[in-house]
Order: sequence, then C-alpha cells, then structure tokens
Amino acid sequence: MALDQATKISGYSLFEDNKLITYGVLLADEKEKNPIERMKQMNDEIISLIDKYQPDFIVFENVQFQRNYGTFQQLSQLQGIVMAYLFKLDVGFQIIEPSAWKSFCGIKGKKRDEQKKNTQAFVKMMYKVSVSEDEADAIGIGFWAINNITPSKS
Repeated sequence: MALDQATKISGYSLFEDNKLITYGVLLADEKEKNPIERMKQMNDEIISLIDKYQPDFIVFENVQFQRNYGTFQQLSQLQGIVMAYLFKLDVGFQIIEPSAWKSFCGIKGKKRDEQKKNTQAFVKMMYKVSVSEDEADAIGIGFWAINNITPSKS
C-alpha cells in the first residue's frame, strides 16, 4: 500500500503482485477548521483503510516544508500517528522522499502544479486511468515501491 497523506485529502493505492489493485482518496470534513480534529478524522480514515486491506507493507511520502510551518508541523504529527499505528500492528513501512519517487517515475517540473499534472500524465500512460492529483501521487509512490523494495519472506 502507498499513501500520500495529508490532513484534508490523502491519496492511497494498493498493489498486489506488482499490479495496481485499487486507489482512491480519503477525505476529512472540509468544513472542519480545527486542525487537530481534521488530523483525527484523517487518522481514523487511514486506520480504517489499513484495517480493510491489511497490507503487508506500506510506503508513504516524507513530509516536506512548503512555505508554512504550521502545515509542516501538522503533516509531521499525522505521519507520527500513522507510524505509531503501524508499529502497533507490526506492519513494515518505508518513508520515501518526494524527490526520489518523482525522479524514478521521470516526473519533471519546477513548480508543484506542473509536477502534479505530470504525475497524472505518468499514471495515465502507465495504468490507463485518469486520477486526481492525490491518487496520482499515491500511485507514483506505489510504482516506486514495487520496483525498489524487495518483499521479505516470512
């Protein structure tokens, strides 16, 4: 499973035997102004997703600073909450730098919007599906994962 987690909209993708099985977005109440409540809502959504699919391994994008310390802090806190849940479940995970998966997928662009559009085009070319920006990022992260992480044999 791959996650592009955020406090308002999180993208996810699920791969099995290197095939894209499903993808989508998780939503927090867009009217909710309290960031702690949005974080709780997103945490609950992510936990429900993990419980539903019971993935063997999860890859998610590392938090990056984008002009707003408050947002950076909230995203870091959400990432910590997700990590704590994975520790509790004993589910392995890896955090990938945005630049690493984008480089692997050949995503170009200096500006964020350009990179988002190019990621959507990459997903359309590779998987023949039209997806939202958040879904595209999660699928790109998943594509990196299935090509760079060797599953352990238990």
